[in-house]
Amino acid sequence: MIIYADVYILENLVINYFILLVTSYLLKTNVNSFKILLVSVLGAFYSLFQFYQPLQFLYSPIGKIIVSASFVYLTFLPKNFFGFIRQFLSFYLVTIMFGGMGFFLYYISQNSIEYSAQLKLKNVLLALGISLIVFKLSHELIIKKVYKDSLIRYIKFKINDSEYSCVGYVDTGNNLREPFSGKPVVIVEKKLLEMGEDAKDICSKDLEKLQELLGNRIVLIPYNSIGQEQGVLIGVIPDEFYVSENKSTWIKKDVAIALYDKKISNRYSALLGPDLI
Repeated sequence: MIIYADVYILENLVINYFILLVTSYLLKTNVNSFKILLVSVLGAFYSLFQFYQPLQFLYSPIGKIIVSASFVYLTFLPKNFFGFIRQFLSFYLVTIMFGGMGFFLYYISQNSIEYSAQLKLKNVLLALGISLIVFKLSHELIIKKVYKDSLIRYIKFKINDSEYSCVGYVDTGNNLREPFSGKPVVIVEKKLLEMGEDAKDICSKDLEKLQELLGNRIVLIPYNSIGQEQGVLIGVIPDEFYVSENKSTWIKKDVAIALYDKKISNRYSALLGPDLI
């Protein structure tokens, strides 16, 4: 098998640059492109050591780990040990993803299942392109899923003799406060309270009736929204209100509950402000 040094170095240069660039994207770290290019060039020339007998020890498993750790350090200059471990593992995650994609493309394009170490530059570029698309899509989906799930909370509250519980979502844009006391406002679907026969009166729009039932615990909460200059939500100060992140640890909070006429979401029935986490 004939291997041309210039092509081999170019292939490794492109692969190294891609892996380090995607790793920096994954870590959300701003790294100078010239620095990535410089380390990629070092990595490309390192790939030639496997053909030089005296330096083949650098291609042993331990040698590869030491060299790749050096490249990660030179690229990202970690501030502490744990930061370095995170960068190092991310580097290998991207490397494994690309290696798997390269093997997959080679496998489906050949009649034989035998894998060759010789890859054409066009195959390398194709694998890089597809890997980048797969990485970007999967990364966004995973991050969004993890981020959304991290904002889920469980709430329960008591008004008079009725107790309610539901799933809530921390809306970072919900900065509503009860204007007189300054209490943070939790927006709750009104239908949640309508489920109890004894609580149906709480959902009434008749303010006199509400005043009779709850006295000075009834509050009016002004708000602004897109398409509506200003509105007012009827709210109530609950007797008790608890927030939990894992369904078992409940933390008492001092809040006002705003009753919302429409459905908030299929996944949750309440919106909490960032002050409640």
